[in-house]
Amino acid sequence: MSITGRTLSETAAEVGVEPSTIKYWCEEFSNFIRPARTPGGHRRFSEEDIRDLRYLRQLLHFQNLSIKQARDYLNQAGNRPPESEMPTAQIVALPSATPPVASLAQEICRYLENQMESVATSQIQAMQAALEQTAAAVLDGVRELETERFTQWADLVEGTASKTNENVLAAVHDLSRTPQEIEEIKRMYAEAKDRWLVEEAKVRMEIQRLRHELSEVQNQSLWQRLVWALFGRSRHFSETDNQHKTDDQTE
Repeated sequence: MSITGRTLSETAAEVGVEPSTIKYWCEEFSNFIRPARTPGGHRRFSEEDIRDLRYLRQLLHFQNLSIKQARDYLNQAGNRPPESEMPTAQIVALPSATPPVASLAQEICRYLENQMESVATSQIQAMQAALEQTAAAVLDGVRELETERFTQWADLVEGTASKTNENVLAAVHDLSRTPQEIEEIKRMYAEAKDRWLVEEAKVRMEIQRLRHELSEVQNQSLWQRLVWALFGRSRHFSETDNQHKTDDQTE
């Protein structure tokens, strides 16, 4: 069975609006305008549909109702208006150069969306650049702190070794070289050497651990680097310092 009626283009010309406006009204006023469709899905508008579209155009274009106001009004009315309710003087095809209100609103919405997307993209890029600069500055500061800490450890080991050697030499100079005293000097020297080796091993292990940690940080994302630089390292320094204080008190 073939479906008769006007096509979308013919209906738009009959009503005096653009075809895109007819499509928009069919979607927004689906309870009021229900054109038939061909097996291929194309709309076919009857004379009654065209009359309803003209009445809808009168409400929107001449009475200046919004889409919501027109929808509420038609839902309250419940019936399609008779032909006599529409002044024939007002049913005039609009000039093709005059853009429909719905099409103009859609164009404005698309323009505003594009502008908002452009502004948001620019802001995100600026924030990302600022974060990258901050992360680079923080990492540089961490490297400087690590270098300073390595230097302090090296000075500590060197000072401990020098002080131990001075004590051993002073003991050798002051004591008589009896076999028992020589054995005591050897024991003192061995203990000092062992202690120096232990301190040196601790320093080497700490340096190796810090290098490994810095290598892992370089493979992390920007946010992980910031968290590590601002919280992870400060907490580790605090725990390390507390451990050294406990060791000193125990000794």
